[in-house]
Amino acid sequence: MLRMKKINIDYFFELFEKNSIPHIFPKINLNGGEYLENPNYNIGSAENKDSIFSVFFIPDYLKPELSTDKVVVRKVEQFFKGYAIFLEDFVNADAYVKHRFRSNAKAIRRRVKRLETCFDISYKTFYGEIKKEEYSFLMDCLHKMLVKRFEERNDTSQSLLRWDHYVKMYFDLINEKRASLFVIYDKDKPIVVSLNHHFKERLFSAISSYDIDFRKFSLGSIEIYKKLDWCILNEHKSYEMGMGDLSYKREWCNHIYNFEHHVIYPKGSFLGFTKGTIEYLKVSLKEFVFKKTYVRYKKYKARKKQNLGNTKTDISLTALPIAALEEYSENYPVIDYNDSKYNFLRKMVYDFLYMAIENVSKVKVVKVPKEENTFLILGSSKMQKIICR
Repeated sequence: MLRMKKINIDYFFELFEKNSIPHIFPKINLNGGEYLENPNYNIGSAENKDSIFSVFFIPDYLKPELSTDKVVVRKVEQFFKGYAIFLEDFVNADAYVKHRFRSNAKAIRRRVKRLETCFDISYKTFYGEIKKEEYSFLMDCLHKMLVKRFEERNDTSQSLLRWDHYVKMYFDLINEKRASLFVIYDKDKPIVVSLNHHFKERLFSAISSYDIDFRKFSLGSIEIYKKLDWCILNEHKSYEMGMGDLSYKREWCNHIYNFEHHVIYPKGSFLGFTKGTIEYLKVSLKEFVFKKTYVRYKKYKARKKQNLGNTKTDISLTALPIAALEEYSENYPVIDYNDSKYNFLRKMVYDFLYMAIENVSKVKVVKVPKEENTFLILGSSKMQKIICR
């Protein structure tokens, strides 16, 4: 009985995570007419009469080309779109933000300034060199951030399901300049950690998370802003966010693109035609189902998020006039809100810093002795009362 092997190729994964072009393609047609040759091209594999290839997640600006007329290529446009930022016309992140956000550009820069006003902030990108001890520490921080963030959302992180694999993989990739690790520090504590892949001067933001107690400060936008600056300084042509219809991607990206799924089979082969047509129909049906069901899925996720957002908190915040500061004695015991006993107060302290535009060094938290479970956040010019029910 005649048999024909089907070979699945995740094209996007091969480019950005393996840093290689699939061996059946001799070159890639880059956006703008430039070509990238494939040193691993194998024409024998491309013309193999015993195989069909199912190649998916092909971005429209990184399309592969075949140099043989002995195969048939049938294409299906995929439902999910991709998101990228093209950077070649911009001298720095400010120039891109001004172009993209126009009148709202100042709001993006204000987010950065406010974070740096309230905390002792620094930024670092590990690209080409990282020590094992520092790598392990930062990956552990990222893991804890992901766990905490997804527990809060009552959701599952696909990254956490393969975490051991990623920990083993990224250390070598970073030291080989095939990946990077971007970190935002508050003093020596990471508050944002982001893993990125690199393919031919193109950065793909793969796995990122942040300390959710800093949510008020829009750390996701600050991360993108700072990474764009790094990309431009290091002559990267694009910042790739991959697939997934998320509002921040639509907000930031200047290129929203389609993915294609290519089914490739040998020309003149009845078995190849049969197998290739079956695969083509299966792919087309799958994309049709995605199109019909995705809107319902998005509505379900939105309702679930709304229900979580409606959960009542047992903490109430009350703003107090600045004149009341004089009423509070220095005998009120100061507490360490970073201590495990009181760390439930951290987010409220950081929210206070954001609203008051205070530096964390000028803020303290005191416990009100005669009022049960009651605290005061004291700044240099403002204060806030917290009552824990």
